[in-house]
Amino acid sequence: MNKQGLVYCIQPEQYEIFDDRIKKPICFKSIENGIEKGSMIFQELDEVNFKKNPLTYFPPNNVGLLLSISKRHLSEARELFKKEIDPNVVNHSYVETTQNTNEFLINKSKIIADFIETIQICIVFGYTALDAFTNLSITENYEYKVNVKNKGIIELYDKKAIERWIGLSDKVSKILTEIYKTKKIETTKFWSYFIKLENYRHDIIHQKSIEKTEFYKNYFNKDIFEVCSCPELVLKFFYESQSSKQRTNPLWPWLINKEKEFPISTDFNSQNFEVIGNLYEGKKK
Repeated sequence: MNKQGLVYCIQPEQYEIFDDRIKKPICFKSIENGIEKGSMIFQELDEVNFKKNPLTYFPPNNVGLLLSISKRHLSEARELFKKEIDPNVVNHSYVETTQNTNEFLINKSKIIADFIETIQICIVFGYTALDAFTNLSITENYEYKVNVKNKGIIELYDKKAIERWIGLSDKVSKILTEIYKTKKIETTKFWSYFIKLENYRHDIIHQKSIEKTEFYKNYFNKDIFEVCSCPELVLKFFYESQSSKQRTNPLWPWLINKEKEFPISTDFNSQNFEVIGNLYEGKKK
C-alpha cells in the first residue's frame, strides 16, 4: 500500500510529541554491516480532497482517538460527581431544600442526566477502543481453536469469525495474551473492572425495554470510575509486556506511554520511497 508522509526529523531524540491522539511515526534506519548509516522519522500524512482546496493532516491513531474521547468524558464525570452528586458533600433532600421543590427536582434530574450521559460515553468509547485494538492485533492468518466440551470436536475461528462471534473478554484473555505472549490477564487487579465494563456496555447497547433503567444505578457505585478507567490499564498491560522486550508497533497510542517509543524499521531501502514534494513548494503536480 502506498502511503504519503513527511520526513519529520532525522533522529528519534529530535521528535517531540505534539498530540497524544496522532499516529506514532516510524523510524527508518539504514544498517550496513551492523552499523547505522542514516535514519529518518517518517510521519504519515492523509488528505481530504476538497475541490481546489485539499486538506492535508497527520492522521490520528484510531485506538488513541477512541481512548481520548473516553478519558476526556471520564474527567468531566469525575468533576460533575465531585461538585454536584457526591452525597458526602451535596445535600440531595428535596424535603429540606429552601428552593421551589419542582425546580429543585428539575435541576437534580438535569444533573443526573448529564452524569449518566457522560458515564455512558466513557463506557462505550473505552470498550470500543479495546475492541478496535483487539481486532487490529489479530493477523489475517491467525486461527483460534476452541474445544467443545462433551462433543469431542474442535471449532476453528479465522479472523473474521473471531471478530463476529467471540466476545471481547475472551478475545482479550485468550487470544491477545497468546498473540502478545503475556501472563494471564485475569490475575490482574483491574480484570474485575473490565468484566463490569463489558456488562455495562452490553446494558447500554442491548436495551430491550424503555422501562428498564435500573442499570443506570450502577453508575453511582463507588467503583464506577475504576470501571471507566480500566480500558487504559488493559492497553498498558499489553504495551508493557512488549515494551520490556524492546518491541513496539503503530497500534500503540501515545496515550498509554509518554516516552518517545515508536516503531523502528531497519529495512530501509531508498528504492521504496519517492520524493513527491516538500513543505515549501508542496507536492509535485
